[in-house]
Amino acid sequence: MLFINIKTEKDLDRLKRKIVKDDVLFGRIVKIRKKIGLYSSGLKHKLKTYPSNAEVLALYKEMVKTGEGGESLLVENVLRKIKTKSNSGIVSISLLTKPYFCPGNCFYCPTEKIMPKSYLSKEPAAARALRHKFNPYKQVFSRLEALRANGHPTDKAEIIIIGGTWSCYPRKYQREVISEIFRACNDFPLARSARSTLNELQKINEKAGVRVVGISVETRPELVTFDEVKKMRELGVTKVEIGVQHLDDKILKMNNRGATVEDVVRATEILRKTGMKIVYHMMPNLYGSTPKKDVDMFKTLFSDRRFRPDMLKIYPCVVLKGTGLYKAWKDGKFIPYSDNKLKKVMVKIKKTVPPYVRIIRVVRDIPAEYVMAGSKISNLRQDLLADQKKNNWRCKCIRCREIREENVNLKKLKMAKREYLVSGGKEFFISYEDVENDKIVAFLRLFIPSNCNKAIVRELHTYGRLTSISRKGKQSQHLGLGKKLLREAEKLSKKNGCKKIAVISGVGVRDYYRKQGYRLVSTYMTKSV
Repeated sequence: MLFINIKTEKDLDRLKRKIVKDDVLFGRIVKIRKKIGLYSSGLKHKLKTYPSNAEVLALYKEMVKTGEGGESLLVENVLRKIKTKSNSGIVSISLLTKPYFCPGNCFYCPTEKIMPKSYLSKEPAAARALRHKFNPYKQVFSRLEALRANGHPTDKAEIIIIGGTWSCYPRKYQREVISEIFRACNDFPLARSARSTLNELQKINEKAGVRVVGISVETRPELVTFDEVKKMRELGVTKVEIGVQHLDDKILKMNNRGATVEDVVRATEILRKTGMKIVYHMMPNLYGSTPKKDVDMFKTLFSDRRFRPDMLKIYPCVVLKGTGLYKAWKDGKFIPYSDNKLKKVMVKIKKTVPPYVRIIRVVRDIPAEYVMAGSKISNLRQDLLADQKKNNWRCKCIRCREIREENVNLKKLKMAKREYLVSGGKEFFISYEDVENDKIVAFLRLFIPSNCNKAIVRELHTYGRLTSISRKGKQSQHLGLGKKLLREAEKLSKKNGCKKIAVISGVGVRDYYRKQGYRLVSTYMTKSV
C-alpha cells in the first residue's frame, strides 16, 4: 500500500516526491484539487506542484474507501496540518457576532466601525467572520470544512463565540446565532436550508455527526446575574469568559474599565454556583500598572478564594491607534514593557499558576501592523517554553501538561485529588495523571456548595488526540477514564452530604451522561447519589 511506511514528516516528503513523479497518482491529486476547489487552470502551464497535506489526506481516504489500503491512525496523525487543533480532545471553532453596541469605553480598546468592539478586521478569526458577513452558519460550516480537510475528526466541537459583549445583544439575535450554530453542526457535511426551533435543533444535535460539547460566550463581570446565566443555559452555554483585566480598582479606573473588583467577585460566585466554567481575561502592562503589581495580581488570583478561575486568557496590553492609550503613549504618559521585561513578567506569572488552571492564551493574535507600541511577539508561548528548558522550571498549567499525542501507559496513571476553597463552597479537581512524566490525561471539576444538597460537575475532560465517536481504540479518550472520574465525583458528593449531583453538560454529550444514569432536569443532567 502507498501509505504503509508513512510514520514521520520525512516519510511524507518522500511520498509527495513519489506522487509528483507518478503520472497516475498525480492525476488523482489533480482530480482531488478540482473537487475541493484548489485547482487552477493556470496549473496546466506550470511544473507539477507538490500536493498539500490536505490533498494527500484526501487521496489516502479515497484509497481506504476503494479498498486499496487500510486505515492507519499513525498516517492520519502525520497528515494532520496543525496537530494542536484536536490534541485537546475536541476541535474548537471560533465565530464572531455582528458589530453592536458595547457599554464600555475602555482606555486601551480599539474601535473599528465594521467590527464588534475590541476586534480588528485583520485578526484571523475576525477576517473569516468578515468574509462571511458575520453569518454564524457559514462561519461554523466553513471552519468544519477546513478542519476536516486538514485531517481533524470533527465529531466533537466546542463553539467559542467572540465579538461584542454577549449580554448586550438582543435576545432574539442571541437565539438566532445559537440556532444557526446547531443547524450548521447538524447539517455538516451537507449544507441544507431547512430551519427548526432551537429546542428541536438541540435535540437533533444529541445524535448529530458534529456534536456540540460546549459553547462559550464573552461578557462583562457587572452584567453577570443569576437571571442572565439562566438564559445562557437555555441556549446551551457552558463556559463564560469575563474581562477581569486587573485586580486593582485604581488601575481599572485609570483605564476607564467601568467594572470593579467586587463585580468580578460577585460574577465568579454566580458562575461557579450555576456550574459554568470560568475564564478570566487578564491584562499585564495596563496603564498605571507595574511588573510587580502584575505578578502580585496573579498571586492574589490563586491565593484568594474569591477568585480562582478555571482558565486564563492573558493579553499583555499593547498600544493600538485610535485608543485613549495611544494618546497617553504619544504624550509620554505610558511606556509599555520591553519584550525582555514582558518575558520576565510572564515567566513569574506562569510560575504562580496552579495545576487546576488552563492557560488558553498568553498573547492576543493581533497583526503587528496594528501595534503602535508594546510587544509584537507572536510566539510568546514558544519563548516561555524555551525558557523552561533553559532554566529548568516547569509550568504546572493544564495546557503545558496535556498528554497530547503521547502514548498512554495505564500502569503509570494515578488518580490525583486536589481540594481548594472557593467563594460559596469548595472545589475538587480530580485527575488521572502520569506522575512520572508530569502529564495529565483526564480531569473533572466538582463544586460542593456550602449550603446545598446538590453538587455540580462543572467540567469533565479527557485529553489526547480527538477520537472519532465511531472509532474506538487505545487513545486516552476511549480508556473509560471519564466514567471513573464521574464515579469518584459521585462518591465525594455523597461523602460531603449531597443527595444529588448535576452536570453542566453540553447538548452533544447528554447521551453520554444518560448512559451513566443521569437524566435531563431543566438544563442540567442530574442523578441521585
